[in-house]
Amino acid sequence: MSNVQHEYMGEESAGALVHRTVSASVAASLRDDIVSGVLESGTRLRQVELARRFGVSTTPVREALAALQSEGLVRLHPQRGAVVFVPTVDNLREHYEIRAALEALAARRAAERFDPARGDALAAMLDEMAAGPDVERYLELNLRFHSELYALAERPRLVEMIETLRDASSAYLHIYAKAEFPSDRLDAEHREILAACRARDPDRAAEAVRHHLRQTVDHVARKLEGDAR
Repeated sequence: MSNVQHEYMGEESAGALVHRTVSASVAASLRDDIVSGVLESGTRLRQVELARRFGVSTTPVREALAALQSEGLVRLHPQRGAVVFVPTVDNLREHYEIRAALEALAARRAAERFDPARGDALAAMLDEMAAGPDVERYLELNLRFHSELYALAERPRLVEMIETLRDASSAYLHIYAKAEFPSDRLDAEHREILAACRARDPDRAAEAVRHHLRQTVDHVARKLEGDAR
C-alpha cells in the first residue's frame, strides 16, 4: 500500500472519529436536557433546528437521536419525527422489571466478592446523600453508589447493560425527584444494600436491591397516575 493510501486512510479514520465525537456530544447535551426536564415529555425534536442550535449538519443530529431512541429517551414516529418520550406506567414497570433482574444479579455477585476496603467510600456517598444535597447532586451520588457497587461484581458486560437501562430510566428518576428526594426510606434501602454486601450475604443483597427498585417503581407510578388524573 502506498504512502498516499496510508495517508488517505488516516485522514478517513480521523474524520470518522470526529464525526462520532460530534454525534456523541449532541446526544449528551440532549440527554441532559431531557432527563433534567428542560425538554419536556412530548416535545418535538426537529433535526434542522437542532443542527442549527449545535452548529452541525443534520447527520450527527440524526445519529444522536437514534442513540437516544435506543436508550428510551426519544421516540421516532413516521409522521411526527423525533419526540421526547412520554412516560407511562407500563413502560416504567417494564424498565424496572428488567433492571431488577440484572441489578439483583450484580448485587449478588458484588456481595460474594465484596472488598471491605470499598465499604467506607460507599458509605460516605450515602452520608452525603442523606445530608440533603440538591436533586442533581443526589442523583449523581445515587448513580455512583450503584455503579461502583455493581463494578465489584467483576462482570463488565452486565454492568454495561445495567448502565444502559439506568440511562433509559433516568427521566423517571427526575419525575420521582420532583415528588420525593431525598428521603429516610431511600437512605435506609441504600444502607441495607451496602450492609448486605459488607456481610457478604448474596441472597440478602439481591433481595435488598429488588425491594429498593420495587419501592421506586411504586412511588413513580403513583406520581404518573396522579398527573394523569
